[in-house]
Amino acid sequence: MPLLSALNQRGELVMLTKRFTRNELQNLRASNTFYCRDCREPLILKIGNQITPHFSHYRHSDCVNSSEPESPMHLQGKKDLYLWLKGQDLEVTLEQYIPSIQQRADLLVRKNGQLFAVEYQCSPIPFRQIMKRTEGYKSLNILPVWILGGYPCRKEAGKGPDVFTCTDFQLYFLRYIRKHYFYLFSYFPKKQALCMLFRMVPASSRRFHALYDEKPLSSFAFPFTDVQFHTKTFPLSLVDWFSERRNWIRMKVQFGKAFLDPFLRQVYESGLHPLFLPSFIGLPLKQMAICKQHPVVWQFYVWKDFSSAIMQKACVSLDEMVSLFFRRVGKKEIELRKTPFVHEKNVVKVMLFEYAQTLTRLGYWEEAGKTKYMMNKNICFPKNMEELDGMEHNITLRLPPIL
Repeated sequence: MPLLSALNQRGELVMLTKRFTRNELQNLRASNTFYCRDCREPLILKIGNQITPHFSHYRHSDCVNSSEPESPMHLQGKKDLYLWLKGQDLEVTLEQYIPSIQQRADLLVRKNGQLFAVEYQCSPIPFRQIMKRTEGYKSLNILPVWILGGYPCRKEAGKGPDVFTCTDFQLYFLRYIRKHYFYLFSYFPKKQALCMLFRMVPASSRRFHALYDEKPLSSFAFPFTDVQFHTKTFPLSLVDWFSERRNWIRMKVQFGKAFLDPFLRQVYESGLHPLFLPSFIGLPLKQMAICKQHPVVWQFYVWKDFSSAIMQKACVSLDEMVSLFFRRVGKKEIELRKTPFVHEKNVVKVMLFEYAQTLTRLGYWEEAGKTKYMMNKNICFPKNMEELDGMEHNITLRLPPIL
């Protein structure tokens, strides 16, 4: 693991966070011997033309923190974040090793008596490692602050100005502003800017309709709060959405292996054909990025479970819908995204409430008291493409823009 701090032969802390000339670095290296602050093994001061100057362990080091790969972005990002935090007159420690949990924080920050561990993560790591580090810090009452390195997404070529693709690793950092939207942010050292993806509405497991923006790191204050990430809205075209929805269903039918696919099997067993699923199954919602599957899948299950429950009783409560939803999650028919920053049960409840209210607004469900719903028995499912066209057109006229 590359380091920006070390001890010299006199036990003095040497930090590479300020700007050095090449001659100053060469003199520093010639006049000092450097040691790891944790294991006390000797270190090399590396001065290159392409990478941020840093300390490194020798090969075959026994230090627990010596095996992680070097990353120019990670080094520069740590340096930038350190100077940003110091510029806010905060107490900051660089690369502090915490023996009790065997973790080294990129930055430890104290603000108003609370200790924060800043982890600047550029290279993909398993989700279990993110959670292990997160729980390790929390066990010591240290609040972890994870910052993704680089860009949070990739622009989808030829897919329109608001379509972006994210990797599973990037989506580990998904965040949520209650009753508003999901978002991602990252820090990109080359631009000294936070890169932000707002109002993420999933069109597939990794593709999203969203807004992208960049703002200077200096315009933010630590710690990051949801308030700092509010942005403008944008209308999502329902016409385009329904076109994408149809394409997704066609691909699913073509490559989904029919009855071997749990979703397709249950659609067929319900006496329906995937191509003629009503347009209110697979609607875009502001709150639904917590679901990994396409909205057609999880909304079909919600509709199916609601329809079954309503045959046994006059109405179904939101809490019952949540319970049925998580039963599907337990059976792995619905998969939720992994992220330590979102309380999944709370978000699922908000998402199902949004879906229920949308169906009520469209006249497919009816309210039967506070967060209780019953079905409109006059619903007709489309039997051909012409009827499906009519249903899509009707929903487009009646549904407010998704922002």
